[in-house]
Amino acid sequence: MTKRTVRLDQVRIDGGTQFRKEINQDKVVEYAERMEEGDVFPIVSVVFDGSTYWLWDGFHRYLAHKKNKMAQIEVDYTPGTVEDAQDLAIGANSDHGLGLSKVDKRYKVEVTLSMERHKGKSNKEIARLCKVSDKLVASVRDPKAKAKQAQNVKRHYEKKAQDEGSAIESHSDTAIESHPEPKPSILDGNEPSAEELMANELTMQADLQQVNQFLEADDKMAELYADNKRLNHLLAQKEARIASIMREKSECIKLCQKLQKENDKLKGKK
Repeated sequence: MTKRTVRLDQVRIDGGTQFRKEINQDKVVEYAERMEEGDVFPIVSVVFDGSTYWLWDGFHRYLAHKKNKMAQIEVDYTPGTVEDAQDLAIGANSDHGLGLSKVDKRYKVEVTLSMERHKGKSNKEIARLCKVSDKLVASVRDPKAKAKQAQNVKRHYEKKAQDEGSAIESHSDTAIESHPEPKPSILDGNEPSAEELMANELTMQADLQQVNQFLEADDKMAELYADNKRLNHLLAQKEARIASIMREKSECIKLCQKLQKENDKLKGKK
């Protein structure tokens, strides 16, 4: 890319290179005010086709320049066509600038799939281009796929809840046989029913499903979530190891106390 300063009216924003559902006007006003106060912003990115500069990254900054009635703007430009600008814009704002909302990401995938040159590409190719998950692309391309995903998840968790319910029931039967006269409980008469336990489990699973859907639409959040799960797994392993060491320590202390007593007895006999 090459930097240069051009007239603001030489930069065009009507080439289908804006992939947000809508511009955040509050952000435009904020940027305009900060520019007037002297804040320096990253320069915008354009594609130059020999006569026109097609903006593909920096729409809020461009509009802030326009709001402040600035005659010129500094740009990073690269030679190409308006189609090149569109393809560059498809992946813009994924890791910098004002982040894309779930609605923006879905809209971006919808527009990309409507382009003739991208219609035949696979879900993974579209996902790489748009910098989103291939599951999101699949759900946009085929709404039935999204419905099927949701149905499979629901079926999985319902079966899991049912299995866990059976296990609880089996454990309860065993417990009754082993302890025919259990001690009174402060919960007597107020214990949750099996139906209530099942309802709570399904509610938790529904919440988890919503979290997973949110993560599917946000790659960075999904990456952080996966890393958090990995760290929690390592922490659980460490805690289990510490618990094991503490048990071994307790056994060693008991053994030492036993040996000490035997040693004291032998001394007493002498």
